[in-house]
Amino acid sequence: MTWLWLMFATMTVAVLMVLLRPLTTAPSVAATEPAAADVAVYKAQLAELDADLARGLVQPAEVETARREIARRLLAAAPEAIAASSAPAFALRPLALAVAVMTPLLAITGYSLLGSPHLPAAPFASRATAPADKAPVEELIARVEARLASNPGDGQGWDVIAPVYFRLQRYADAANAYARASALLGETTPRLAGFAEASTLAANGIVTEPARLAYEKIAKAEPARVEPRFWLALALEQDGKTAEAAAAYRALLVSAPKDAEWRALVEERLALVTSVSKPAQKAEPPRGPSADDISAAAKMSDGDRGQMIRGMVDGLAKRLETEPNDLPGWQRLLQAYLVLGERDRALAALAEARRKLAGNPKALTDLTKLATSLGLGS
Repeated sequence: MTWLWLMFATMTVAVLMVLLRPLTTAPSVAATEPAAADVAVYKAQLAELDADLARGLVQPAEVETARREIARRLLAAAPEAIAASSAPAFALRPLALAVAVMTPLLAITGYSLLGSPHLPAAPFASRATAPADKAPVEELIARVEARLASNPGDGQGWDVIAPVYFRLQRYADAANAYARASALLGETTPRLAGFAEASTLAANGIVTEPARLAYEKIAKAEPARVEPRFWLALALEQDGKTAEAAAAYRALLVSAPKDAEWRALVEERLALVTSVSKPAQKAEPPRGPSADDISAAAKMSDGDRGQMIRGMVDGLAKRLETEPNDLPGWQRLLQAYLVLGERDRALAALAEARRKLAGNPKALTDLTKLATSLGLGS
């Protein structure tokens, strides 16, 4: 800070020197000499007129006229000569001294009252960054990511950014963040559930082994919780273990209240795995929920419905990115979005399906028929 104050003092002295120079510098002889010479000439002319009049060389009337003209010129030149010769530098020195003293005193007093002399210095980079409540999401994420890059052991940072990644559909990043937060801060049901769902969606709706282990921990900690039990049953179904999946679905139904909103969804999955008419489909990955599945769970609690239905719908949408020729999948996705009340997403999915199926006229015809029946246009 010392060098900063020295710099300010130097700047103040330089400014004062510029301001005070006119007040402390005596008038230049070169500037005053012409005016004084003019006055001396005019006085000499007046004296010469008086001498000529005394010798009788001129008439009194002529002398009076000439005297008035010389007097007029003398009055015009006299103020400059008087001002230049009668304003000594020492007369203005008190004013210069007052300016020199008061200027820094006023500046220091004003800064002490209005400024912050004891505020610590702040790097420009931190001052140039927008406040957190006004910064865009991308900038906030970049800040957290930069901090985590330099301090990967910041469990709180991973815990904060994990749900943000999930909402941005960066499922792989979300799963990694949840895993790191659990390792650093300890496993909790929300962290395990977030990791399991993010891992499943990152795998296009497939319940991976890490996700299955997480759901098992949740089910062990909260045996009555429906969400992990359902996904574990679905994992069995995906592995082709239809008998075990059916048993898991039946166990859910046995323990479920008769008026449980999700009963119809589980019954539908049970009917699918126990069906003998389509045995080849038992070992296939789930193709996403049907409209009946969504309708059956439309009134479920936010936790169960959000995990169960949203995960399946998003998983189906993500799978269609890699399997764009699956017409039944597109049809189920349109119906699912409408049942969830997401008409805009349904229209967007319809436009995407038409682009992907552009080379299949029959599929486009079937898709148009379904869109018309659903009220999405022709």
